[in-house]
Amino acid sequence: MQLKGVFPAMATPLTPEEKIDIPALRKLVHYLMDGGVHGIVALGSTGEFPAMTASMRQAVLETTLEEVNGRLPVLVGCGEPGTQRTIEQVKVAAGTSAAAVLVAVPFYFNMDQNAVIRHYQMVADASGLPVVMYNFPQMTKTTFTADTVAKLAQHPNIIGIKDSSGDFFGMQRFIDVTAGEDFAVMSGNPALGLSAYELGAKGGIYAGCSLFPRQCADVYNAFQRGDREAAVAFQKKTSLIPMMGSFGPNAAVVKFGLNKLGICGPTVAAPFVLPSGQDDKILAWMKRIGLEV
Repeated sequence: MQLKGVFPAMATPLTPEEKIDIPALRKLVHYLMDGGVHGIVALGSTGEFPAMTASMRQAVLETTLEEVNGRLPVLVGCGEPGTQRTIEQVKVAAGTSAAAVLVAVPFYFNMDQNAVIRHYQMVADASGLPVVMYNFPQMTKTTFTADTVAKLAQHPNIIGIKDSSGDFFGMQRFIDVTAGEDFAVMSGNPALGLSAYELGAKGGIYAGCSLFPRQCADVYNAFQRGDREAAVAFQKKTSLIPMMGSFGPNAAVVKFGLNKLGICGPTVAAPFVLPSGQDDKILAWMKRIGLEV
């Protein structure tokens, strides 16, 4: 696949008993497609992948692919503390119509760059789907270097990287060292969206896009058609999206918003909850970005 455009890191709707809410998941998939996104990421960080059992993962993947029905590429998050467990998840995804896998660095143990390279080479060799790497050092404790990205970009089955580090200059280095390769650097921060696209990022994979799909897609689409004035205007709104981290866990804030829109319930996987006393602040934030609530 050619990795480009705006992909929401989709939330995973849960019932109050923490089962997958299938009807709400179907509704969310259509909300995102109607918002004009260019693909969907299931079971990423905002999808609470560490909390999902194998059967829950399977239900999310099957339902998402069924609802999308080939209209958009679907990326599947695959992240485990070890390489072999990651490969098991990747092989499950390869048995579906998913377009690619988004693979996190193993978390728990500290890893040097040689271990990062070995992990992704082994996963990419074993995967029947293209692999997108995931740089999120705040969660994994491991940061990709530009040299590591340049080396891994040469693997024929590694097609891109999502950079959620928040390091704008680091992302620029990723873009520079992979220039000329068939490789996509994807922004992980909607506040950097337009600036990232102007540097050469091929798109973005955003947590907040699960709540604000139209707003995130508008920035990218305006940039693609060369309307910088409109892109800047749209960007001013989407630059407010990362404020959600000040209200509580991303998944909890996104689900609170989706609940107010009538799409899914607010339940997040234990042990997390949305801190109390944030309702009015979140609603005001949603309105500033352009949602009618």
